[in-house]
Order: sequence, then structure tokens, then C-alpha cells
Amino acid sequence: MISWTQAISDHAEAEATAKALGLGYEKLTGWDAKSEEDFIGSELDKFRRSFERQFVLAVKEREIIDVYMRHRVEILMGAMVATRQLKKRFDGERPEAGKFGMIPTRAGYLGIGDDWDDVSAFTGGALQNWIHAGTTLMGGTGGNAVKIGENAVHIVVAIGDYHPEPKLESLQLTVDGKPKPGIYCRFAQTLSDLKIKELDVAFIFKYGTTVLGKVFQKQTGDTWPYPFGASFVPENILREYVDVATLPGTVPDVILTT
Repeated sequence: MISWTQAISDHAEAEATAKALGLGYEKLTGWDAKSEEDFIGSELDKFRRSFERQFVLAVKEREIIDVYMRHRVEILMGAMVATRQLKKRFDGERPEAGKFGMIPTRAGYLGIGDDWDDVSAFTGGALQNWIHAGTTLMGGTGGNAVKIGENAVHIVVAIGDYHPEPKLESLQLTVDGKPKPGIYCRFAQTLSDLKIKELDVAFIFKYGTTVLGKVFQKQTGDTWPYPFGASFVPENILREYVDVATLPGTVPDVILTT
């Protein structure tokens, strides 16, 4: 478990990382607590408890817990960036009105569909669109990037696959028009029952970030990759936009076409 002193240390590291990356952020309350009594009930305490409940206590596989724990500072940084971007205060998994929460990334938040398996079979032997504006949910131009709206911040620390027999060989993300090095997934996802390829450094998708994801596999067939991490969204989005069909567009301002 994360002690209150460790949480404060994590916050200092997250702040230093955000500064190094040139990201706008705001500190969570509790970062300057001098005693555990002062710390309890702060935003940083709520983050600690929400993180543990969702990503540690809810998971039985030690390896998955280790992935989350290794990247907890980057996820905390996402909460700090979201505080600045959303102009709201952090309030855990079930935020009160006027605040924002943290949950695992839903497929609709990146325009995939009802869930991460809501994709057609990918054709083998060629790069295929995955996260893009031309999905059934988005209804835009195939092969174009999607754009993150003002009401979402995502931290991606690994690439998982929900398919019982993953076919994914590799994956490439293009962020803000810049192609990133391909992520080789088959070794990690095939040799382990966890089907997770951990990243060295997290991706952060915030307001205005454009994202295009493509996958490559040898065999034609279903592959259900998903970004493994956390998303920060306002309470009204969590409450009003449970049906992913309502997520795209300027009104919810979660995910947009380009």
C-alpha cells in the first residue's frame, strides 16, 4: 500500500516530471501536509485510495499490480494535468458534481466503439487502422487521427489485448502528427497469460492531442488491443455519457474527428 508520506513524495516527482515535459498542471491538495491527520481527506489522499481500490486491490495478478505501481507517478501526473485542464478538483472514482474522477480508459473515450472488442477483423500482412476517425462510432474519415476533447486526459502505460489468442505483432501510435517507434507486442502478449506489453514511458493524451493508432499482424482475424492506464473525466461525463454513442462530438467534448 502507498503511505501518506510516499504519496507526497510521488506528488513531488510527478510535479518535476510535468515541468520537464512542459505540461500545465495544478497541485493536488495534501501535497504539503505535515502530518497524516492533515493529509487524510485531501485530494492526494483520495487519489491514493482510488488508485489502490481500482488498480491494486481489485487485481489478483501481482504482475499487473506491479505495472500500475511502477507507473503510479505518471498516472498521478495525469490527475494534476487534468486539474488544470478541466478547471475542476479531483474526487476519486465517484466524483461529486463539479469535480472530476479517475477510471480505466473506456473504448468510447478514444472512439473505438462500445468496447475494445468492437472492431472488425484486421487484415494480416499490412498496417491496419485501429484508433482513428473512421470507426463506426466516430463516423469520420478512415485513417485520420482522432482529437482529444477538453473533457478528457488519458495516461497510457501499457498495451493490452483482450482476445484469448492475441494475433497482434506490433502497434504504432502517431501523436500530434509525429509517428512514434513501433511497439513490438507479440513476445510479451503471447508468452504471458496477462497479454500486456508494458511501456518504458507513458503516453499522455490531453486536450488537443491528436492520436492515430495502427496495428500489424501476420494472420487475418480479430485482435482486441486496448490502452492500459487511466482516464480523467468530469463528473457530468461519467454520469450523462454512459452510452458511448453519445461521446463523440463537441457537446460532450471527449473525442473528436479530424
